[in-house]
Amino acid sequence: MVTSKFIYQEVGGITANGERIVKPRFVGTRQVSTQELIQEVAKRTAVSRGQLLGMLMNIADALPAFLAQGHSVKIDGIGVFHPQLTMRDEMPVSEQDETGDEVMHNARNVVFDTVRFVPDKGLVGGARAACRPIHDRYSGNREAMPTPYSEEERRNLALNHLQEHSALTVSQYMQLTGLRRTKASQELRLWSHGEDACLEAVGRPPHRYYVVRHER
Repeated sequence: MVTSKFIYQEVGGITANGERIVKPRFVGTRQVSTQELIQEVAKRTAVSRGQLLGMLMNIADALPAFLAQGHSVKIDGIGVFHPQLTMRDEMPVSEQDETGDEVMHNARNVVFDTVRFVPDKGLVGGARAACRPIHDRYSGNREAMPTPYSEEERRNLALNHLQEHSALTVSQYMQLTGLRRTKASQELRLWSHGEDACLEAVGRPPHRYYVVRHER
């Protein structure tokens, strides 16, 4: 059994009884590195860490070939990887040629977007059986928090999202950080203005979204 801490976080809205709607969220977590994962796996097998790393890199190298063909890839005990397509916003679905006739070019407007991962039931069940969550009551978290992330952490969450996706909407930022819509909108606008801006706003509300700002 593994002990982990959590806090209650506001998600917006109220119940029929007038109480705030909250959900539990892990706190004090970190990202486990590939080397640390390999070291843990090596304890469970006679294969060396170097061989395990090589196998993992080979899997990572083979996955894109199947995903690029539109295939889903299932790894037993881990889950299924599903490829996703999207439309490039900067290119219209159709345009007029020299004669004024409308020419469709949907294929040119479709690009590979991201990979959706659906975990194996055994993976989820194993983690559930091993997890013993404890409420972190003694770090200023007695009541539900609007978000467990600092401003810097929220900024990094936004930039990390944009490394894997072409755009970030206010709703997506709300899901990433737990902020309510007003605060989420204000924060994204703040980071898209000034000399130190890291984001660039595209479009107008309610269809506005944000992309990474590049030096001009």
